[in-house]
Amino acid sequence: MAINGAIVGVPCGQSQQNCLDKFGCPSGVTADFTIRRHDTRPPFKVEVEDCDGPLDLTNLVLEANMWANAKLKTAISETDTYFGLADGIGFEQMMVGDIIIFDQIRLPERMLVKGFDETNKLVLVERGYDCTTATAWKKGSPFVIMRVMNASAETEMIFDDVEQDDGTTEEELVASYLVYEWQANDTCLPGCYWLEFKLLKMLNPSATNMNFVGILQNDITPSFTDPSLTPEDFDCTLGDGVEWVRRFPSCEEGFLIHITDSPTSEHPCSL
Repeated sequence: MAINGAIVGVPCGQSQQNCLDKFGCPSGVTADFTIRRHDTRPPFKVEVEDCDGPLDLTNLVLEANMWANAKLKTAISETDTYFGLADGIGFEQMMVGDIIIFDQIRLPERMLVKGFDETNKLVLVERGYDCTTATAWKKGSPFVIMRVMNASAETEMIFDDVEQDDGTTEEELVASYLVYEWQANDTCLPGCYWLEFKLLKMLNPSATNMNFVGILQNDITPSFTDPSLTPEDFDCTLGDGVEWVRRFPSCEEGFLIHITDSPTSEHPCSL
């Protein structure tokens, strides 16, 4: 895989644990792509191929997601509506209207960012957003700050005349690209983010019916979720009309995007 012609990524299984600064940038790691704050050019462009060569992207839909990582400074209950971030990491990387996702594999909680206490470095949120359930979270619980969520991206394929063994030429696919065009809101905050492309092939939906099974272990006192829930309630579907999904990169958390700070912006009063 290449980004703007440069091979990128860390081999599968190699550790990416590094100290983070307040903007979420890991020490000793070079970003896959760097862009200045408030800029929207150049676009983020990734060349993709598999064992058979460039991927055929015909009639496929492409989306992009980008997020920052953070952790809770202190524990919160199901009713708390504001909290701090551990070491302040992530506070500078969220904006009003962003969605925060506290992940537990089956029932994550989404929160909508409503405001900030800049003095005490606290974020105000709407709990249980987007049909999720508000949950108590422990100190240090990780979460992600979604800066780009299911945004439309573009595919690009390059064809060229290739000489065949018999001396004739035939038009063949020679390069395939996944492209994300930056929007103003995407680059309005500095820091390091992870970006993921999601490639989808669309088809008529097919229903599945499976049963959820709970298991009681040891001496814990369980608090089970609704026993009528099915895998569909845990997002174990591809979505209506989707035949398959493939994400890039395949072995890393995402492409590391570094938005470097700039003191200038197109302020409304100066236009």
